Amino acid sequence: MDDDLKQRDLSSKPDAQLTADERKELKRRFDEFVGIMRSQGMVPNQPAAKPKRVEKWNPMTHKRRR
Repeated sequence: MDDDLKQRDLSSKPDAQLTADERKELKRRFDEFVGIMRSQGMVPNQPAAKPKRVEKWNPMTHKRRR
């Protein structure tokens, strides 16, 4: 049964209809995929940098920099 689950196409099945074993299999497939991508350098190992925070313009503080 385990080999059957590994070979089964689960892509067209809605999430609500997945059994616990099918969910585990999808997670295993995803983790394997991410591992392969990381080993090939396709996925960064660290999270993306947070965007810089926008500073509100204040004429008094910007005037001093001139």
